[in-house]
Order: sequence, then C-alpha cells, then structure tokens
Amino acid sequence: MFNLRHILVTLVICALLSACGGWRLRGTTTYDNMDVSVYVKQKNALNVSNSLSRQLALYDIDLVGRAKADFILTIANESYERRLLSVSTQTGKAREIELIIKVDFDLRTASGALVLPIETYTTRKDFIFDETSIYGTNENEKVLKRSMSEEIATMLISRVVSALKSYQAR
Repeated sequence: MFNLRHILVTLVICALLSACGGWRLRGTTTYDNMDVSVYVKQKNALNVSNSLSRQLALYDIDLVGRAKADFILTIANESYERRLLSVSTQTGKAREIELIIKVDFDLRTASGALVLPIETYTTRKDFIFDETSIYGTNENEKVLKRSMSEEIATMLISRVVSALKSYQAR
C-alpha cells in the first residue's frame, strides 16, 4: 500500500508545516521573562485575585510573600452587579440580564513607592434569562462570573507587566 516514497513525502510535509514560525493560539500573549517578584494583596477581591495569581504564574512572574517581594499588587473591592435589561412581553418576567464586575488595583514597590495609582477595571456581560431552565440559567451566570474574573485578570496582567517594564527601564 504505502511505499517508502509516500512515507518520506509525508514526513517532509509534516516537518515543513511544523517549522512555520510565529504561530500561536489567538488571544495568547507572550511576555519576556521578567526577573521580578510580586506579592498579591487582596482586600475583598478573592475571585479576581485567584485568577490573577494563576495568570502571573503563567508569565513566570514569581509570587512570593510580602517580605521577599519586589512589588506589591493590591486587588480590592471586587463587586458584582446584576441589572435587568429587558422584560418578556408575554410573562412580564426578566428576559435579559447584565452582569457587571468592578475591581480596584494599584501597584507599589516593596518600599511603598507608587508605580501605578489606584485604577478601576470594569467588564460587562449580558445573558438571556430562561425562566423554564432555572438550573441552566444559574449555571450560566456562574460561568459568566468566572469568565469575567479571568477577563479582568487578563486586563490587569497586561497593565501590570507594562508598568513593571517601564519601571525597570528607568
């Protein structure tokens, strides 16, 4: 069936395709390896803080205790808001709901010098509330909240990494 020539051609094609440089999944960002350590201090912001800790670990930024940290990243005041966007004309019940998450953060050096002043990040998502599927709707809301925490953490990590780079360049 397959002779040696077919196998060699297939191997050459596979080798050429695997050598295509610069390919990566959409939405991923690569950062240069930074030689800094960060302490994440959370004040009433558990979900975003956990997501952010995972993100920092992915980008090889060392998470350490406060005493050994070069920088202190404070995540505070995580709040979720749920707003009614539309009502069903047939039943008069909620039809579309908007979820909003807000979180404050700032970045300081270990000595307390301000690198990034307090900023607030906000993200919004809306979803259709299906009154016939309460379990599915509640699960949808939980998944959206988790997704929104990850989105905020991604925005934060981009901001923090750029601030750390510019601070180190001084």
